[in-house]
Amino acid sequence: MSADTSTPSAPPLDVIRLRRLLEHDLAQRQEIVRQAAPSAAPNLDPVSWATSTATRRVVDQITAALARLDDGTYGRCIRCGERIAGARLDVLPHAENCLDCQRRVDGA
Repeated sequence: MSADTSTPSAPPLDVIRLRRLLEHDLAQRQEIVRQAAPSAAPNLDPVSWATSTATRRVVDQITAALARLDDGTYGRCIRCGERIAGARLDVLPHAENCLDCQRRVDGA
């Protein structure tokens, strides 16, 4: 009898819960951008501008994660195609890279 060398499959995604979580986070961040808009210019309020810029970047990442949920690629690294660790997605549901690829992106 040979040993089973296959890797265990990941538990199924709770797509409804994930969608609600991502949509809630998206709404909150869009509100931050909306509230910062009147003063979010580098010459008026550099802190507000930096916060707004970073928040818009996360809004884009959340929107992309929702699109990946729709097309069935959520939970897969956009660079290498490997599965993103569940613990990473628990902490950062809009993560688009596995840890190895994210380290390369960050230059670490």
